[in-house]
Amino acid sequence: MDEYSGNLEGKVAIVTGSARGIGASIVTTLAQHGCAVVINYVNSERAAKTLGRRLNKEYDVATYSIQADISKPEEVAMLFEQTVKTMGKPDIVVCNAGVEHFGDLGSVTPEEIDHVFDTNVKGQFYVAQQAERFMKEGGRLILTSSISAVMGMPRHAIYAASKAAVTGMTKCLAWDLGKKKITVNCIAPGGVKSDMYLRNAKEYVKDGREMTMEDIDAQLSSWSPLGRVGIPDDIAGAVALLVSDEAGWITGQTLHVSGGAHMATA
Repeated sequence: MDEYSGNLEGKVAIVTGSARGIGASIVTTLAQHGCAVVINYVNSERAAKTLGRRLNKEYDVATYSIQADISKPEEVAMLFEQTVKTMGKPDIVVCNAGVEHFGDLGSVTPEEIDHVFDTNVKGQFYVAQQAERFMKEGGRLILTSSISAVMGMPRHAIYAASKAAVTGMTKCLAWDLGKKKITVNCIAPGGVKSDMYLRNAKEYVKDGREMTMEDIDAQLSSWSPLGRVGIPDDIAGAVALLVSDEAGWITGQTLHVSGGAHMATA
């Protein structure tokens, strides 16, 4: 085998939910490897456009920012149609957009359940539908689950169920898109210090105590054999691996990118 180059020059990637946090690290890593990137956002227009300008300047790659809510199938279709019109057919699609949820069992409402599943499950399915329609043959589709799908914790059942659904969906979609030689895999992050982590970390260790962010970091670090919390670049590196030419024989898999935290119990 030739030496691994990680070269993605000439390729086009769509990354949903990529204006900030993990998504921004993913598009940055892909741009570093020479890939043109579509930065999708719902509300963070300024962040998306600022990121696009920076990537264009630093890595000399084409960038395009598109507003679309992946929970709405018509907007997902528009996202792909605009990408094809502006950048060409995508080689890589990373479905990173998602919503977190915690709630006491008796107080969770049907509306909350619908909100989580509309984005985390239906939204990723809508992306896969458009990927089948528009992606180049031999492309790479990456979905996003979570270690919450296999690591039980209180007040987290709806989110965990939505992410478990994605792991099952991945195995089936690998067959559905296999006819176009598109691989379909799933990443399952855990304990990543992103925007979502900063908003929700206290829920992961909720036990009635007042905890500082340092306390929370220490608790979540203890879940990993590597003794630290993850950072967005850890997830982006796994994506770079799965979208590479060398990963062409990997499909239908869920890769836990958690520093081993999925082996722990909350």
